[in-house]
Amino acid sequence: MLQVLGRGGMGSVYLAEHVEVGRKVAIKVLLPQWSQTDSIVRRFRAEARTASTIGHPNIVQVFDAGALPDRRLFLVMEHLAGRDLEAELIENTTVEPPRRACAIMRQIALALGAGHRAGIVHRDLKPSNIMLVPQAGEEAVKVLDFGIAANTGLIVAGAERITSPGSLMGTPEYMAPEQATNMPARPTFDVYAMGVMLFEMLTGDIPFSASNAFELLAFKLNRPAPSVETRRPGLPAGLVRLIADCLATDSGERPSDGDAVAARLDVILQDMRRDSQSRHKSGPTSPGASSQLPLQATLTAPIPSAAASLTAAKPTPGTTLAPLRREAPRGRTATIVLALLTVVGLATAVWLLRAGPETPPPAELAAVVPPAPVDPGPVPKDISTPPPAIAPPPSEPPVIEPPPSEPTPPAPEGATVKPTAKAGTRPGSDAHMSPRCQRVRTSAEEARRTQRWAILRDYTRQRECWASSAEARKLETKALMELGDFTGCMSVGKGLKDQEAQGWLKLCQKRVGG
Repeated sequence: MLQVLGRGGMGSVYLAEHVEVGRKVAIKVLLPQWSQTDSIVRRFRAEARTASTIGHPNIVQVFDAGALPDRRLFLVMEHLAGRDLEAELIENTTVEPPRRACAIMRQIALALGAGHRAGIVHRDLKPSNIMLVPQAGEEAVKVLDFGIAANTGLIVAGAERITSPGSLMGTPEYMAPEQATNMPARPTFDVYAMGVMLFEMLTGDIPFSASNAFELLAFKLNRPAPSVETRRPGLPAGLVRLIADCLATDSGERPSDGDAVAARLDVILQDMRRDSQSRHKSGPTSPGASSQLPLQATLTAPIPSAAASLTAAKPTPGTTLAPLRREAPRGRTATIVLALLTVVGLATAVWLLRAGPETPPPAELAAVVPPAPVDPGPVPKDISTPPPAIAPPPSEPPVIEPPPSEPTPPAPEGATVKPTAKAGTRPGSDAHMSPRCQRVRTSAEEARRTQRWAILRDYTRQRECWASSAEARKLETKALMELGDFTGCMSVGKGLKDQEAQGWLKLCQKRVGG
């Protein structure tokens, strides 16, 4: 054992290393009380069987399973150094660019397709069950938690189910409408969840919102899903159609399984690559060396001797200048612009020649690169031409999407985290009603319900996502108490008037006092 990776309400996860081969693994160990609960035991063992049955590179590997001498159950799993998709969405709201979102979903679809071919339906696909792992300079995707997966063959045969009668297994936000009616598991359950996740990755929000799970499922059964195009215009038509098909209320109108979704994403990604290549192609070329010279021209500020000075950058041999904007003029437009620049440059030169030696030369004389070599003839000796210079960037640079902000490092255990306002929001504003914050609160409630206390603690530290700081502090106090951080519990909960929170504080105080 090397270190503790995390603790939750059901158990702990440890980082370990195989003593013989030196391979790092993650070991998930259930708490004693859960190791004696029949439904949890069946689910725990199902996760091991399912992952090993499918055996796909986009599904987390399970190497071993068993029970410790004290009867606690454990799984030995592949160690993944990355973060889940839920953390990505909370930090950045969306997955950018859309091509990356499609590439992530394609890997998810391939993993689920392998499961569907083996007769296995995941049934609880959601961002927290998707790991994004840097791998050889690329982004690999791993699907986790097949613990409630259903084997369609076994269900048809009438074998014992892991879930109890009348219970709903899955997460309502990502659940297919018919899944709520306890229909037998089928691949289209997972296809619907893929549609919800792709919608969320592109827009930052899920298709349906409601005040509770029952209302949400009623909406799904009785209303068509909104088009992703209404939330984010400009997406490729094929991608818009795929999401609409995945979210169809009638399961018969959805793609049949994960493989079908992956095949359509392959076509969409090919079209995206083709469009990207065509946008980045240079303008029209003509025979001769000048056809390889890029155009980069800007207007400088007015100077006393002329209204404007036109400057074109002349590249050195073997150097290619990047276009000023991400989308440079192409085709006929580029030819017209080049001709206009040539005319303006020649007119400026003629005007300077007529001005005579009494007129001082401008600080930067235009050096225009025509489409073909031109011999301008002899230049009068009294006109000194300074070497061409690259003009400074224009006063209004091209608009470029800013990179995602650096994530805020987590506060040390037990530290009191002061609420911070996000950029562009004011204390006391409605920032907590934003789609991102609604998702944070939903995830926090899910973490509280499933007793994932470390995750709950991290969510509650995003104070701007709660209507009041006291509400977030109460939840964090509970999480810290459950995690055994009694000093932090007292620090965060100090001053809370809530009766339940005061009970937790008394318990933490007793533990600190010995």
